[in-house]
Amino acid sequence: MSLRDAVRGGTQLSEEPAINGGSSGPGGGKVRPTQANSLAAFKVPLAALVGVLVALARPGADALSLSAVALLPLAALVLAGPARAATVATGLGYVAALVWAYTSYISPVFAYDGLIDARPSSSATLLVAVLAVLPAMWLPLSAVRPSTVVLWSLYVLGYVPAMVVPLFVQGDLEAILPFHVALVGSMATTALILRMPPPPIPLPHLSVRAWTRLVLCLGVLCCLYILATFGFRSSLPSLGDVYDTRAAFTTAVGAAAGAGYVTFWAANAINPLLMTLGLARSRADLLMLGLLGQLVIYSVTGLKSVLFSILLVPLVYYAVSNASRLFGLLATAMGPVILVGASLLPLGSLWPLALANRTLVTPGQIGGYYFEFFSVHPQYHLSHSFLGWVFPRVYAQEPPLVIGAAYFPETTPNANANMWADAFANFGFGGIVVFTVVLGLVLWITDGLGRGRDARVAAPMLAIAGLSLANGALFTTVLTGGLAVGCALIALMPPVVRQTESG
Repeated sequence: MSLRDAVRGGTQLSEEPAINGGSSGPGGGKVRPTQANSLAAFKVPLAALVGVLVALARPGADALSLSAVALLPLAALVLAGPARAATVATGLGYVAALVWAYTSYISPVFAYDGLIDARPSSSATLLVAVLAVLPAMWLPLSAVRPSTVVLWSLYVLGYVPAMVVPLFVQGDLEAILPFHVALVGSMATTALILRMPPPPIPLPHLSVRAWTRLVLCLGVLCCLYILATFGFRSSLPSLGDVYDTRAAFTTAVGAAAGAGYVTFWAANAINPLLMTLGLARSRADLLMLGLLGQLVIYSVTGLKSVLFSILLVPLVYYAVSNASRLFGLLATAMGPVILVGASLLPLGSLWPLALANRTLVTPGQIGGYYFEFFSVHPQYHLSHSFLGWVFPRVYAQEPPLVIGAAYFPETTPNANANMWADAFANFGFGGIVVFTVVLGLVLWITDGLGRGRDARVAAPMLAIAGLSLANGALFTTVLTGGLAVGCALIALMPPVVRQTESG
């Protein structure tokens, strides 16, 4: 297939958001007015019938919570259509799979690492399930705007674990409920901000050939720099040995100028773009260079998120290429597939379960620790970062090291958590509000930069940004983590409709 054919077949990131995934009929067309009217005619009597049945049942706490869970897909079906209802139902399946995998496999194996099963009440578990699934009621289903990919990645990899795991670690819903409510508000606020039309940002772009060569050169230079700085590793570290590798990387990165930036820019932006370029244009050389770059970075950093990105990039690529209108549904389905597969896959080792644990469980566990610790201890106020000239520093170390020392005293790891936990560590609940608004504005600008670009190439890199937000601070993700670099490369990417050169 020629470059011209491959590029013309690309999915374009449109200027308009797809807010309601349930409005499309067969073939992607609009639901006929008669169909919409008939569906609307059933809303009021159906809601009244449900209310009467619930009132007659006079349920207790468990029954009422179970009724709320069961009504979520029904409400989504009535209000938004089958696609939304399927997404909500899949979200409930994700929560169920997470609870099952945690209590049956993850906690028994990793209880030594704090992942205990405190056996919360069934009513508390059901209430948390409702809160965990709520954003699936309003997040846009169709991957039309770049922000949609980031939001669903953050939802699956960060939000749901942050809702479910702390309940089983602590067992007391009342202690963590304020943090949960703040997270629900954060997802709602971000979605509201992104309902604004993306801003027009007219920027000069490169030709197909020049842009491809730019990404290729950046990938090669980053790989050579990392090898020259950290040396060549003949084998990849096992998942059990990554902490020694990370310690060596932390020591070495401080002695090399810019090594931290180059490593994470390559891991989170440049290499994923190379991989998707290779897939989109049937270029094995680009695909293998991106894959090799990720393996080199994993070998020197031991970061499991980099290893997981090798699976995430092609999954997002094929979802956007073949079913972009149902991206939210497919993204939500990824959670239970990973958990069930990792728990039951008979590979004779624990590495699939360890990888699933690190990706979908540990971020939620550590996020709960952040909330617990900084609810009773002084907060940072970004004194360790760019506001150090305003606020006096209250800790000698940064938040991940403070939490690591407090909750994992034997190993004292670099305990990174999601963006909400970091926001709370800095300014409490006010920090969650402010950081949420900043995130919404950053993603709104990203939508403006990505107008008309090839979603197949850009979306997987933006999914990595969602993964970074689920495991790290907002400003770290934007600057050090490579989101700003990725957005700059997207801005330079030629629009789909004008990609007509052969390369």
